[in-house]
Amino acid sequence: MGSVWWREIVKIREGIRVEGGSWFEDNISKHLGNSLNTYFWSDRWVGTVSLMERFRRLFDLSVHQNLMVGAMHALGWGEDGGAWRWRRRLFAWEEDLAVEIRNLLSNITLQDSETDAWLWRPNTKVGYTVCAVYQMLMRQEIQVHDVASDAPWNKNVPLKVSICAWRLFRNIWPTKDNLVRRGVISNDNQLCVSGCGQQETIDHLIIHCNIFGDLWKLIKSWISVYSVDPLQVTDHFINVFILQVVMLLIGYSYI
Repeated sequence: MGSVWWREIVKIREGIRVEGGSWFEDNISKHLGNSLNTYFWSDRWVGTVSLMERFRRLFDLSVHQNLMVGAMHALGWGEDGGAWRWRRRLFAWEEDLAVEIRNLLSNITLQDSETDAWLWRPNTKVGYTVCAVYQMLMRQEIQVHDVASDAPWNKNVPLKVSICAWRLFRNIWPTKDNLVRRGVISNDNQLCVSGCGQQETIDHLIIHCNIFGDLWKLIKSWISVYSVDPLQVTDHFINVFILQVVMLLIGYSYI
């Protein structure tokens, strides 16, 4: 639900298309203060999951599904507290769940002098910054095999383009270094076809060649994007992928 932009932000939060799983949700936690801005059932404020997930049956039966923690505390969450109002009489096994949740909350103390706040675990003092998150994602190991296996195959891309990219990632283009290895041409004939005097490899032909490599500079200038030139074709793809992620990350700083 929501706009296209918001759906992309949700995908980033849930770790979709990002190495390392749900990196955003795994690195935030709720600091409970006066509990006026924390939902009792749906927010993750006690334990590692929300009370709605842990006690789903009780949530479905509760009359107070949308109250804050402070409001539930004010009603009383002891044995006879007003927070425990149900849509019907509980069965015996549901009573056991009610006892369990009351025991879980028995040692919770609210801090009236503080406000509720989300904490960025990697740096609780500075908080969330796009720069720090970018560095964190760059440190994560990116499996080149996975990139080469999955990246080209997109139903919106013509099949001949996907096949060309698939061969590119596996370095099986008919470049002269590959033709030499297969015995198609001799070692004396493996210089770049552009006449630049360098050995013709896939990385040289696409990125480093003075003739063909300048194509990327023209494309980046055309779309007003400036970045450090990669050393390998796979690094070029990863740079483009990371750029797309960072553009979405910038949206988090305004939430």
